[in-house]
Amino acid sequence: LDWLAVTWQQEDRWSHKALLRRIVTSETYRREARSTAEQRQVDATNRLLTHATRIRLPAEVVRDQALEIGGILSAKKFGPPVFPPQPDGVWQVVYNGAGWRESEGEDRLRRGLYTFFRRTAPYPSMLTFDASSRDVCQPRRIRTNTPLQALVMLNDPVFIEAAAGLARISLDHSSEMTEAITHAFERATCRRPTEQELDYLIQLSRQQYEVFQHDPEAARLFLESGMWNIEDVQQHPEAATLMVIANVLLNLDELLVRG
Repeated sequence: LDWLAVTWQQEDRWSHKALLRRIVTSETYRREARSTAEQRQVDATNRLLTHATRIRLPAEVVRDQALEIGGILSAKKFGPPVFPPQPDGVWQVVYNGAGWRESEGEDRLRRGLYTFFRRTAPYPSMLTFDASSRDVCQPRRIRTNTPLQALVMLNDPVFIEAAAGLARISLDHSSEMTEAITHAFERATCRRPTEQELDYLIQLSRQQYEVFQHDPEAARLFLESGMWNIEDVQQHPEAATLMVIANVLLNLDELLVRG
């Protein structure tokens, strides 16, 4: 820290951008959270920073990452706050009858930075992932791990749309289910799936395909929940099945935790 402080003063001339760049491009910052037995023996408390710590992504980044993986995150900058999708009935102001007016077009899928926040009714999915309610100044967010977070990832309208986007991209890549699943996995995790992981996902896809094949209406409704244009889909069961796989991938621990 002493060296970093002196370098920031003398070389970076108090530039915050230069300081942040120096930190995030350092070998220490980029280390993985996985540690070897030798590292744990030599540095059990990680005092020497032999490995990184496992830290879940901030609430806004969890949402933005899912939308980016799904290929639907808007790159639009600046402008007034937006009102992305959220469950009905959350934002009720009884004293003036105001309601949550969901934004249209690409404004629905802008970065979490632009989401409208009301202290009496914060955006629910971000609050679940420990975003501040903004009632008081909060210098550091307290990280929690609750079942509600998994439920948000699996059921929140925004993450359902992100799963639909990832499924569309994967189907465009290949109409063959195994290839499409592999592509979705690689896009989400930036690595190829192991044989065991791929076998599990293929087994899940077969189970879901059988369900949707016997209930085409359920497949149609599921696709529509992800804002998928039904007219563009030739095989509803296949598309809905891949959307389920994408939903599972977006809920993986390695996507939500840095390291």
